[in-house]
Amino acid sequence: MPGLPSSGPPFDPTRSAAREDIVPRFRKRRRTAAPEPGGDAASVPGRSPGDLRAFALSLPEYQALFRVIEHARSRLEACEGGDAETVRNASGAELLPLLLPRAGAAFARGADGVPMLVSEIRHLEAAVVNLESYGGHETVLCEGYALLDRLDVLKGRSETARAVDGILTLGQRTPPATSL
Repeated sequence: MPGLPSSGPPFDPTRSAAREDIVPRFRKRRRTAAPEPGGDAASVPGRSPGDLRAFALSLPEYQALFRVIEHARSRLEACEGGDAETVRNASGAELLPLLLPRAGAAFARGADGVPMLVSEIRHLEAAVVNLESYGGHETVLCEGYALLDRLDVLKGRSETARAVDGILTLGQRTPPATSL
């Protein structure tokens, strides 16, 4: 086009040097080692549930986590900047389907809180960082930072988690047989 500076020769897809420079950056990432646990202990191949560290979220902490992640998801969707998978990853929303069955099992067992893996804190970190970047509500942002501080304390008190019927649990009391 006239008036535009030339950036070099036009792209030739048959040239192997050009393709080698571009294509590897955009290939789908392949995992070579066991995946980082983001789900139940039973879903992590090659790792026993005893290898997983977790802590219990209280009901108010669980609700705050849910609010922060949902607000981040809605803000990122409003920006229309990416596909559904990108929004889910950037907002931390991939954590919610993992926590819902744990919450149900924990409260059915009479546990004090919802089990959350130490490695899952990264989902909340992503939500808070992206809320700050994409103009999240100040109250939710403050709640997210306060929750991150609280999770840092809980991380120090983590314990070994295990899977019961495929759902991550902590070593909390089991309800008496009469209540089942």
